[in-house]
Amino acid sequence: MKITGKNPYINLDAYTKNVKDKERIDNQGKQGPKQVMAEDKVVLSQEAKKIQEAKKLMDSIPDIREEKVAEIKAQIEDGTYQVEEKKLAAKIIKESLLNELL
Repeated sequence: MKITGKNPYINLDAYTKNVKDKERIDNQGKQGPKQVMAEDKVVLSQEAKKIQEAKKLMDSIPDIREEKVAEIKAQIEDGTYQVEEKKLAAKIIKESLLNELL
């Protein structure tokens, strides 16, 4: 079964119905002549493959940039770390607004 389109979950209804019908027939014991059942097969769209590749790349990136942390720690210890107040405030406001939108 090939599932494509913008909303592949809609197409799963047909597959689910097919599985339920097969189970119902099996439970009733009404098996007709032997038929060769095709195997289920999943085919991913190019978009889904790109999403999988992007996820793999994101998973390979470390959550903490150790070299950046070490650099900032050294600046704090030396007393040379400078905070740009306006830039920090803008980022806080931006983050707050984005959180409200989501």
